[in-house]
Amino acid sequence: MSTGFFVSDEFRTNPLSLVPGGSTVKVNYADGSFRLYDKIKKPYAYINAITRKDQNIVSVEVDRKLIWQK
Repeated sequence: MSTGFFVSDEFRTNPLSLVPGGSTVKVNYADGSFRLYDKIKKPYAYINAITRKDQNIVSVEVDRKLIWQK
């Protein structure tokens, strides 16, 4: 069973992520865990940035649709 959590606003670094609207992005990790981020305004730019930084990411979904997979 995978475990994960919703990333709350207090941990967000982009001010646009505090504004309502946008997409929900689910980031899946190699250990089976995941993180959910809402209010993502530019999901493809976000995916590009996070997958360059973290080699443990195995897939990313945007609004429940698989967009990126290692």
